[in-house]
Amino acid sequence: MSKRYVIIGAGIAGISAAEAIREVDASGRIDLFTRETLLPYSRPMISKSPFATYDPAHWTIHDEDWFEENRIGLHLGSDVKGVDTGERTVTTAGGVYPWDRLILATGADPFVPPFPGRDKKNVFTIRRAEDIFEIKKAALPGSKAVIIGGGIIGIEAAVELLRYGVEVTVLEAMPYLMTRQIDHASSDRVIEMLKGAVDIYTGVNIAELGGGEAVECVRLEDGRVFPCSQVIVATGLRADTAIAKEIGAEVQRAIVIDDHCRTSLPDVYAAGDCAEEEGTNYMLWSQGIVQGTAAGHNAAGLDETMGRVDSTLMINSPFMSLFALGDTGKDPARTYEIKTLQSDPEDRRFSVNPKQGVFFERQYLCGGRLVGDVIVGNLSAMNDRKRQILGEV
Repeated sequence: MSKRYVIIGAGIAGISAAEAIREVDASGRIDLFTRETLLPYSRPMISKSPFATYDPAHWTIHDEDWFEENRIGLHLGSDVKGVDTGERTVTTAGGVYPWDRLILATGADPFVPPFPGRDKKNVFTIRRAEDIFEIKKAALPGSKAVIIGGGIIGIEAAVELLRYGVEVTVLEAMPYLMTRQIDHASSDRVIEMLKGAVDIYTGVNIAELGGGEAVECVRLEDGRVFPCSQVIVATGLRADTAIAKEIGAEVQRAIVIDDHCRTSLPDVYAAGDCAEEEGTNYMLWSQGIVQGTAAGHNAAGLDETMGRVDSTLMINSPFMSLFALGDTGKDPARTYEIKTLQSDPEDRRFSVNPKQGVFFERQYLCGGRLVGDVIVGNLSAMNDRKRQILGEV
């Protein structure tokens, strides 16, 4: 009898799992469930594409024909109502579906801190295509936007809004930007590069989002007030672990998996933003591909450990370019040699854009080997640094 596979979540982890199953098992039944009504699309392009022309159809991972050709039942707009690990069934509004192997690829949702006013109109997050459609409506020339959160999504949104004549302020609670990926000195250089275009304040605490029915300002605990007509909250993601908790799988900050993407329950796997392995959850597109592939292969009968996750951070815009990879001084058990390199003001590298003709670089070495690197500005050395960090040279 052919195996029956159910995958909950149709992001890149779920899609990669379905692809991997078909590589091994040509006849098993695959049912893929997602609450979204659109064909699965590239989620990173939500914040990396121009808001004005963003269309998820341009970033579709597979068209309808692909699902039909690979005999994968794609259930759009389908919310899972329950999972029974005893009977091995999944229940949705459309029926009851049996499974022999279950893969949880439930993703993550934006985390919005519980400050007063967060439910006002024109307070947005960036996670799904419809979020961009709403942000576009509010991005009027001469309007003011406040972005709460100075991480990757917050900075990408800030530089994108500048294209439309929006005045942008970024408010970050931590002492510097992107604390997980870069260091304080590199953050200072990012802020310097964006000076005059984006106002950035670090080490601040939000008191409330003020206004009537719609947001009109952000007020800090120290009394400062930033008038605005829209707020984008980019304060990180929380793994969607609701189903995993309901069925009794081990959950910490995310669903706990081993190096084969197995959960604590027999024949139940997890992958992508909802999963953590050895306490690590990158919440990256590359993680979804690596873990989804391993989950699919192992569910189909292979014995395969997951591959390496490429955790490269890159932002490339007319206002600021940034590359970061590896350990940038975050491990207290390590002793680092830190090298700072920067372009000579009299010797600019050729660039049409002056902001990309200069560079600032922080190298982190352990035992003489490059383990982490941050470059702000000209990224021509990026690929060489990446090869060094990944041990390819």
